[in-house]
Amino acid sequence: LAPIVNVADDLLTKPIPTNEWWGNLIHTTTEDINTVANPAWSNPYALKLPKQAPFGLQACYSYTYRQLADEVDGVVRYYLHEFHNDVTLSASEFGSTKPDYEVYSFSDMGVALRTCVAGKGASDSSSCMDSALVHGMAFVSTTYAGLTPRIESDYAMTLLDSSTPGKYVVQLANNQTWVVFCSDTSATFSVDGTGSALAAAAGYTGTVRLAVLPENGGQGVYDDYASCVVRGGDVSVQSRTSYSLDWETEGSGCKSSGLLHFALPHQVEVMGDATTTQSSGAIVLRSSTRGQMVGQVTTSGSWTLSEPEADDEVDFYPASKPSADVVSQIGLLSTLQSDIDSTWTLDTGSWYYNGKAYQKYASLCLMAADSSVVGADTTLLRSCLSKLQTLIASFVNNTFSVPLVYETTYKGIVTSQVFTSNDVNVEFGNGVYNDHHYHYGYWVTASAILKKLDPSWSGMTQLETMVWTLLRDVANPNSDDAYFPKFRHFSWYLGHSYSHGVTPMADGKDQESTSEDVNFYYGMMLWGKVTVNQAVEDLGSLMLRLNARAVRTYFLMTSDNTIHPPQFVPNHVTGIFFDNKADYATWFSAEKYCIHGIQMIPVSPING
Repeated sequence: LAPIVNVADDLLTKPIPTNEWWGNLIHTTTEDINTVANPAWSNPYALKLPKQAPFGLQACYSYTYRQLADEVDGVVRYYLHEFHNDVTLSASEFGSTKPDYEVYSFSDMGVALRTCVAGKGASDSSSCMDSALVHGMAFVSTTYAGLTPRIESDYAMTLLDSSTPGKYVVQLANNQTWVVFCSDTSATFSVDGTGSALAAAAGYTGTVRLAVLPENGGQGVYDDYASCVVRGGDVSVQSRTSYSLDWETEGSGCKSSGLLHFALPHQVEVMGDATTTQSSGAIVLRSSTRGQMVGQVTTSGSWTLSEPEADDEVDFYPASKPSADVVSQIGLLSTLQSDIDSTWTLDTGSWYYNGKAYQKYASLCLMAADSSVVGADTTLLRSCLSKLQTLIASFVNNTFSVPLVYETTYKGIVTSQVFTSNDVNVEFGNGVYNDHHYHYGYWVTASAILKKLDPSWSGMTQLETMVWTLLRDVANPNSDDAYFPKFRHFSWYLGHSYSHGVTPMADGKDQESTSEDVNFYYGMMLWGKVTVNQAVEDLGSLMLRLNARAVRTYFLMTSDNTIHPPQFVPNHVTGIFFDNKADYATWFSAEKYCIHGIQMIPVSPING
């Protein structure tokens, strides 16, 4: 249903990340497996492993190719970027035969990749290029161990400067200027007879690094940082209000000149001693859909970021309760009574819709426990809880007609319907790891409410087992877990989740419903609170606040938003937000009330 490609055999026995920015590099379809390569966006670069020559690690500075939809009354419905081969780190030995691409390790921030002459294998390092692909990397880099480097482009090249040993400045016919750094400064490169490739004169051992020059940037802006290479990065949660991104680096300049690495706008806001767009000497490039990126320099190899708590943190109830006059004027108690007395049902065929119903009914019980609504009478609450507990028996026992199952290829909890129907699209793609944070967030949040209201319920032990399993599927913090990947959906670099799973997408991973994303981490925080698990509560709280910052920065647009093109901002919400495209739409409707409404559900204290 969803073939895996380009992954080392020993990784296939481990949990494989399903919702990462680099997913297009390992995801394909049976129809496209030998022909189509989709890009992945590390930002500021888009990267591709081409299946047609020129082969190697292909890079594109996406912002150059931005396209806006036709304007209607001064507003555009979408914008996106074409992918072009600006530069490909290749080798003469690849010739016209596709090399073997192999992801052989991954971190929270990216992957390590080998590109080897076809049939030679990783055991022969002299036949391979080795690259690290990392969120925010300033350079596109690869290490050679004997192959003959070629840097190929779709565009004619002009060599502007080669006066500094190991450094070449190349201008492309598309007006981009790239700087090439070679760790072996004795190597000789020149533009070959094609006019569109910078080729080495002989086999080479060392690292070659490329970076596009910023607008109005001098040719020397990268010089101090060329000898520090980022190899990966992991998140470290410091406290309820602080986390760090710890970069794995190598090279002689890491402790002296430091690592140059690009930060996104929401990171610059909360990073200690951040370089901003206004800082003297700032190196600024543009991401595809998340605005300007500013180069940060660190000699410690780590960024520390803070997400302070508000004075009134959201809990089960809103910060303010309705007054007795308001309760009386709007007939809140009688409406609540009617809703609880109505017929409650679940659709046994959908984990998503059932979860929505469960949280809705649990929220009625939460209101029935609110003395500002019902006074001291607990009759309505007892009735509500009894109905709720009866209703979810099939969840607690996992006996819906389409039960959840553990999938062993990527390793996670999915609907069994994907196997009985042989269709990746059923249940919104849950079976191929779409939308788990949306679907399971309802079950987690509703269960936290139930545990708060009736902690001694006879079915609580089984309920807890189900909830902990769903939490582990979506937001497992343990990189050593043999059964689930770490933080399946949430990107600690982007600050929000990706909803799309293991099928390829031409515009990269995406997220549509920010409010359902928020709902999961809200539920996680509440579950930690009611189970008296401080670590889970703190982690959920931190992820919730980081998520909220990213949502405000990228998804919900006030009139002064500078992240997106000014012609797109009047839409006020991004709609479907891809790595390569912002599309004022939904997956299910073009109606404006749907495009905006999907950012509002479910109604809860956190989304109020």
